[in-house]
Amino acid sequence: MILSSSQAKINLFFRVTSKRVDGYHEIASLYAKIDLHDDISISLSNSDIFSVNNGFVSLTDNLVIRARDFFRKKTKIKDKISIVLCKNIPIGSGLGGGSSNAATTLLILNRLFSEPLSLVELFEVGASLGSDVPFFLSKNKFAYCSGRGEIVESVCIPSLGPIWIASNREILLSTSSVYALCKPNALSSENPRTILDSYIKGEPIYINDLEPFAFKLEPKLIKIKEDLYSLGFNYVSMTGSGSSFICVGDISSPTLDCVDFHRVII
Repeated sequence: MILSSSQAKINLFFRVTSKRVDGYHEIASLYAKIDLHDDISISLSNSDIFSVNNGFVSLTDNLVIRARDFFRKKTKIKDKISIVLCKNIPIGSGLGGGSSNAATTLLILNRLFSEPLSLVELFEVGASLGSDVPFFLSKNKFAYCSGRGEIVESVCIPSLGPIWIASNREILLSTSSVYALCKPNALSSENPRTILDSYIKGEPIYINDLEPFAFKLEPKLIKIKEDLYSLGFNYVSMTGSGSSFICVGDISSPTLDCVDFHRVII
């Protein structure tokens, strides 16, 4: 059996620069892995088994199963396996739990079967599964991701101090639904490389182009953001396609109805 942590991520900034001819959106974002994580264990078995501790995760149609099936298709390895997923990362929160689970599943399977796939091949499979999967396959703590998210560039960022993740346990957002509302003419105009440079210099700019579209899809998030600011945070910005926020500031034990807080130091 191999047991591995499957880390969450936050987007310190998120720019959507255009809509592509293939239907995806061109993005530029600074990703950071955080200590919040799920756990995945995989072992050889007499039959295929998948179990999870969260009822919102489908037992037949999810990124873990898709990663297993893609791995089998690529390697022709058909051995039966048991997969146990312990979810801690909130679902529909913009923290990349599903993509992280897919990447971790690929890495475990590759290790379990003596690495039949090279890192390049793993990235190819990962990119087919989801735009965020290549970032989780990389060893980078920080990365500047572009394209549809699959182009991963390692970067060094100085300490940003304490950041809280605020996740509303009653609001789950679909990434595709948020992107469906995304209009190119309603996006910000900041050059993403300029924003990246601000982080490298220790002068971060928190911005997320998907935030207004997530708010349109779920207006309750507007009030949540206002309430988070009222707690004394310096900056509050949505991560990914939401519904979680990154909250910047050294606040001691923040509390808010229906919101779970997790402190990270980056």
